[in-house]
Amino acid sequence: MSIPVLTQVYDEVRRLSIAGSVVAAGDFRLKKLIPPLEAAGQKAPVFAKVAQSITKLVESNEKTSSEALLEVSTLVNAILYTQGETGVQGDLQPIETTDLGQQQTQAGARVLKPLLEALTTTGSGRVEIIRDAHERGSFKDLRLVKPALAALDDVYPEIGEFVAIQVLPLYGKAILPELRAKFDIKGRGGHVRRLALMHKLDPEGTRETVKQALEEGSKEMKVAAIECLGPDDLSYLLENVKAKAKDVREAALKALGRSGTSESLAALQESLRSNDIGLAVAPVRESKNPQLIKFVVDEADAQSNLLLAGKVKDKKEQGKQVDRLLSLLECLRGRDDKQTDAFLTKWFARGEEFSAVKSEPGGKDIQQRLVQIMATGPAGAKKALIDGHASLSPDDLPDAFIAARLSRKPAEVYEIFSPYLTAKVDEKKKGRDPAFAKREAISEILSDTWRYGYGHRFRDLTDAAAESLKDLDPRWLDLAVKQNQLDLVQALARPGHAGANALLSAAFAAEFKKSKDLHDTGMILRTMARVQHPETTDSLIAVLSKHAKSAWGWYWIAPLIVELPKESAPKLEALLPTLPDKAVDQLIGYVTELKNKP
Repeated sequence: MSIPVLTQVYDEVRRLSIAGSVVAAGDFRLKKLIPPLEAAGQKAPVFAKVAQSITKLVESNEKTSSEALLEVSTLVNAILYTQGETGVQGDLQPIETTDLGQQQTQAGARVLKPLLEALTTTGSGRVEIIRDAHERGSFKDLRLVKPALAALDDVYPEIGEFVAIQVLPLYGKAILPELRAKFDIKGRGGHVRRLALMHKLDPEGTRETVKQALEEGSKEMKVAAIECLGPDDLSYLLENVKAKAKDVREAALKALGRSGTSESLAALQESLRSNDIGLAVAPVRESKNPQLIKFVVDEADAQSNLLLAGKVKDKKEQGKQVDRLLSLLECLRGRDDKQTDAFLTKWFARGEEFSAVKSEPGGKDIQQRLVQIMATGPAGAKKALIDGHASLSPDDLPDAFIAARLSRKPAEVYEIFSPYLTAKVDEKKKGRDPAFAKREAISEILSDTWRYGYGHRFRDLTDAAAESLKDLDPRWLDLAVKQNQLDLVQALARPGHAGANALLSAAFAAEFKKSKDLHDTGMILRTMARVQHPETTDSLIAVLSKHAKSAWGWYWIAPLIVELPKESAPKLEALLPTLPDKAVDQLIGYVTELKNKP
């Protein structure tokens, strides 16, 4: 029976229709199907005709491939049509539709397939795929609306939260009917996210649902409903600030933080004096009320003086007082007002006095929290921190470096902090040499954004401030190459730098020799691709050939193909027939995209 062979032909033709007819020339999968079709053609001439059409397709060029592919597709579909049935039993029903505005379908099959799998299946690595797709704007594809809505119930909470906060708001009010249809007021997890999302998209229209959730919802639903309340619900919120359940009190404080009334201000101040100070930090920090800021500064001032006065002798009680001061300091993070500026500058100058506080947490924790907040704080605080860089410990030095990058010119930052990299250090006493520790601290903060993205030290930066961190004096790379610091070179490398290219070549050769899977040379390959290293194509092909049977790692190495120059496409096309089918499936879409680069 030759129908299964025709079905394979159909699948391959469909694949080529998606990938583009230009990749059909020399396709080894189609070539494998020609002999069995020719054999079947001895009994049924139509199969011989199919074999001839496929031969014509694999021998085509860019000008003739589209016509040849259409011929094969038409012939195979016509034959298979005669072998099947059309139609379905039952009455016709209208298809449910919802207008989603001006969204456009843009995602290709190569992007869409792994993204759909990430949204609808389980397993590791899905968060990264979803985040990357969001950054690329792939969720503008209307085919992703339903899977994204379903992801609200994902077993991995981080995915549900990300989709609810970052993805679904893109579709606006058009998704409200679907959210309401699936909403269970007694539910948890995804249903709690649905309530918050419905309120975000349509506060007025969701008000009755919020009220119902307060009365009838699950515990988690009630907490979410409280966070949806506003100034009109002040009495209810004030009542729940004193609720027994901690999460209910926290939700009430968050809602009061958005209120701005004198009653809500008094409630927040009372919480800052109580054991609930940790719950009040976030809403207080978001408030711009000058009266509340003054209250926080005065409380932090008094708490600092109390600790330094030495009146609290018991270490356990002292630790509680330090913990309270740390929470008050957190309320000042991200502010740029004069009150905060004056407070931070004053206590930074007196920072050494906290060394006498030996509790857990203790004075060192206060010192570190101060410099962390100053790094992204007001202008005066930044200046004081930068000017005092020489007195800082290795742990605190990176915060002064961040402050400088946010407020000084790149050349000035280099002049101030590069001496830490060039300082003479005792390699034999690494753990005890402060100069060595400070050199490592500057090296790590220079490479942190490359290695991990914006971590905890950068959490309060605006997008504009984060963007400014990319501006660095070019001499940093020269220095990193001179000192043979591979991590730093990878972080700072730029196209056309001969020294960096030579170091990357040597590092790749050494790592490739001992590599055991696709991941081992990953960081170096990514850097080489980013800076258009002339050996990137050959190095990538070497890795793909050596680890073609690897079970994982394809999701990050395959996209590097698209970053290669278009001239690399023939080499990669020649590689594909030598690889296992599973590897080909992972790579062929990217090779096609590379080949079709403008």
